[in-house]
Amino acid sequence: HMTAPPGSVMLVPEAGFCFRGVRNKWTEAGGKVFVNVCSHPRIDPVCGANLVPASEEHLDLWGLGNMRVPVLVGPVRGMKDGEGRDATAVDVLFHPAVVQRALQGGKTVTKEHYRDYLIQIATKNIHEDHGIDLAPARTDVLPTARYKGPKGENSENTHAFPVFASDAGRGEEPSATATREPGNPIIQETGTRGGDRNRDTTSDRIRKGQAVRKGFFSASKSAELYPDGSSEGIPKPGEQYDPLGHIPESIRTKCHVIDTGAIGTADLDRVTSQYAKTGILDTSTEGVYAKGTDPGGKRQVGLGHPGALREESSTEKPTARQPAAAKPKKETPEHHIQDTMLAGNAAVEVRVRLPRLTGGMASVNLDVGEETVSLSSPEYELNLQLPHLVDVESVSAKFSTKRAELKVTARRVD
Repeated sequence: HMTAPPGSVMLVPEAGFCFRGVRNKWTEAGGKVFVNVCSHPRIDPVCGANLVPASEEHLDLWGLGNMRVPVLVGPVRGMKDGEGRDATAVDVLFHPAVVQRALQGGKTVTKEHYRDYLIQIATKNIHEDHGIDLAPARTDVLPTARYKGPKGENSENTHAFPVFASDAGRGEEPSATATREPGNPIIQETGTRGGDRNRDTTSDRIRKGQAVRKGFFSASKSAELYPDGSSEGIPKPGEQYDPLGHIPESIRTKCHVIDTGAIGTADLDRVTSQYAKTGILDTSTEGVYAKGTDPGGKRQVGLGHPGALREESSTEKPTARQPAAAKPKKETPEHHIQDTMLAGNAAVEVRVRLPRLTGGMASVNLDVGEETVSLSSPEYELNLQLPHLVDVESVSAKFSTKRAELKVTARRVD
């Protein structure tokens, strides 16, 4: 049994799932890297950009897109893989609500969605905390192992490790460093990028007590700064989950926006290179928005190449601000209807591709009748006649954020 050093607490992780990766450079010691994705209730819960914890319903229906996910990376330890070779193991801890959904899925979001996010976050933070660079696209989830022990065995016995309190609270009066009430999180996310869904709470940010009290910026000791929480940068309710919700309109009307938290490196290089060469912005790519796009609005192809802007500015005389261009008509999304089975009964399945959906399923109106399916959003409009009569009480709908695809299934009654 390990005893916690003074000023620290021992964390005993709860096993979740394990994934295997390999180092970019095999010359580094350890070769294979086994990452144990675990949970602990002292890790802070997932929250929105306004730092308000996400509800269980939000996690079930919308997943982790544009959310902040606190994480703690444990120490690295040596181990043996199944072939008896030297390998490396490291535990990465998240809030239990996230790991549970990575094992079981949410109401409308698959477990693969949560796993992909957690693997991406874990890989990034292992590199930052321990310098272990895992080769991209060479990670795989172990189907039977929830936790890898020191000899490479599948185990439920996790490794406890100490977590030190932050130095930020030292030197204050005893009341400022008083012991926390049991159950309150000791690991708290402190500084994430506005659009990054995966950052970054490591052991050096763990605090004991409250280092900074709410309202400390206020000149008056009798009044708190933002007593109800800051809404700065969020012009309308509900836009804290929209990457455009924190960008002032004065900037959105002049600049294209790329949400680097929602676009991969390869797509980012492709989009920016295409724009530099042609002046055309590929807004069909996830996380790319043309200038003038409103939160939740339709993305439009941007033709505002810097060279064109300079030419216009040199020939045009100052005039009153021109009215915004009329919004284009809604598109008919790509879709497919096929026969399937639902709980042993004949059923109809409708798959609809929504790659340009910007407001998530919250912006989609879906109506399923006995003979029809109707869907509308700021970007799309679809009205379908079904080949069979269906039982409207049996309708189920699932949206895959990874594939940007909506699947609607209903039992046939004809």
